[in-house]
Amino acid sequence: MKRRIVQAISFFITNSYLASIPAASFYQGPLKGVCVPVLNCYSCPGAWGSCPIGALQHFIIVRQFPFYVLGILGVIGVFVGRWPCGWLCPFGWFQDIVYKLKLPKFSAPNWLRHMKYVVLIVLCGVVAWVTWEPYFCKMCPAGTLGAGLPWFAWQLRGSWFAEGMRFFTPVFGLKVAVLAALVLLMGMMKRPFCRFVCPLGALLGLSNKFSLLQMEKHLDDCAIAFAMGSDFKNCASCNHCSRNCPMDLKVPEEIGSVDCIRCMNCTSFGSVYWTMNLGEGGRGTARERAETAAARGAAREAAIAEETTGMPDAPDSG
Repeated sequence: MKRRIVQAISFFITNSYLASIPAASFYQGPLKGVCVPVLNCYSCPGAWGSCPIGALQHFIIVRQFPFYVLGILGVIGVFVGRWPCGWLCPFGWFQDIVYKLKLPKFSAPNWLRHMKYVVLIVLCGVVAWVTWEPYFCKMCPAGTLGAGLPWFAWQLRGSWFAEGMRFFTPVFGLKVAVLAALVLLMGMMKRPFCRFVCPLGALLGLSNKFSLLQMEKHLDDCAIAFAMGSDFKNCASCNHCSRNCPMDLKVPEEIGSVDCIRCMNCTSFGSVYWTMNLGEGGRGTARERAETAAARGAAREAAIAEETTGMPDAPDSG
């Protein structure tokens, strides 16, 4: 619930230029020169800042090294790794919401995760350099959702900002078709864009291994393992943590990998917790987590005893 609240706040802060609604326009002030740490289109009517992937392609096209973009992403990566993907990104939040639709669910092969590096290097790098065009931005589904469709609505309203924009074209039709297909996939699998396509996630994920924010596993603290009668030496293999991972990772094996977005869902049962420099989090200290696990295990044992004897254990009168 906390993550959902933070995601909603991030969306409204990032896209809070409400003056664009009555004016059918978009913000063009100095803050547009600031890159936000999420995939949020520069042209979105409510956006205050710029998308780092759009800025990256801009510098490549004008033949300048993207010190500014890589510097911002580098600083973010050093501190929290891919945490913005899990807590701040509006498009990630959108995918989490769509996945709740009651559609058939399935998983995709793990090798598809490598596609985002192809998108980053080939489409955002090589193609932008060769063609002098930001083709990722032209086809980005996040841009279509946050900017293309709103600008189409602005044109229908007669906005002079949208004059000259051509929407009834094969290119725009293809953009909408890509978005529609992706939305369908979002309803059937967890965060397909984040896992297989997003170049920003590919960049931030490279810092997961050395960022100050780290995810660590302590299987001997797992509350579920204790409740199931485990000797605390191995994972309970209940797949509860994996089922609750929005990136469809194998937990705890893939904790802290380049695809981990630090959503903290897996910290709910004690076997995984986060560390930040000298601090510790998740379910508190190791002792507190073990005590929680012991309490849950004792409650389960009491329930079993009640089912066996038909009567609850009498309290010790001393």
